[in-house]
Amino acid sequence: MILLIDAGNSRLKWWLARPATGAVVARGNRSWPDWRADLAAWLAHAPGQALISCVAGPERAAALRAELAERVPELRWLVAEADAHGLRNRYQPPASLGADRYAALVAALHRRLGDCLVVGVGTALTADMLTGDGEFLGGCIVPGPHLMRSALATGTAGVAPIMASGAIFPRDTGEAVATGIGLALAGVVLGLRERLIRLRGAAPAIVVAGGARAPVLAVLAENGVDVVEVEDLVLEGLARIAGVPACAD
Repeated sequence: MILLIDAGNSRLKWWLARPATGAVVARGNRSWPDWRADLAAWLAHAPGQALISCVAGPERAAALRAELAERVPELRWLVAEADAHGLRNRYQPPASLGADRYAALVAALHRRLGDCLVVGVGTALTADMLTGDGEFLGGCIVPGPHLMRSALATGTAGVAPIMASGAIFPRDTGEAVATGIGLALAGVVLGLRERLIRLRGAAPAIVVAGGARAPVLAVLAENGVDVVEVEDLVLEGLARIAGVPACAD
């Protein structure tokens, strides 16, 4: 059994998979304060190895290592490579590309969608340009919806953190904030989409993942842009990197 862990800034998601078949036998999604609640489930399956994408900082990585180092025989921390798994990584230096973005790119490549834009929406929004033959051209990082909302709440005197949905014609402050956030984030995606169209001559596929993706999806749909929505793209990429066959959410 292999344990695959996507340790993001806000949440820790995981799969336990059978390497021979790719079957996911257990999975979970926890906020960081609660992640140890899943330790018993991991260890009950006695995983022989673990592959971890961690972008949550050194303290949380150390906590994971402390719990798993003596219990999982083979513990591997994903680091982006320049040329592996079919992906040519042009980031400089290649290893500085976030492990989550790297795994998501590998997953998107193996879905064989052709040229695509790989979008993750969580604490931050990342949007990465990928050619169908496996060249990562580069990408953008901007604050995600929660960080944008928090910046307005703390940096202005008159914009309270009111939770609201977006609207075509926003007519109160909550709607104005929600609509602005959706348009701003989708604007990054649409801008990179246009760059790929100019470079490659055709519209790319857009792959969207992440727990905060709803406002981006709404604006893309409003603009008639089709997307491939994936729940666990990073975990899917980790499975590919670990050599687990046919392991897709």
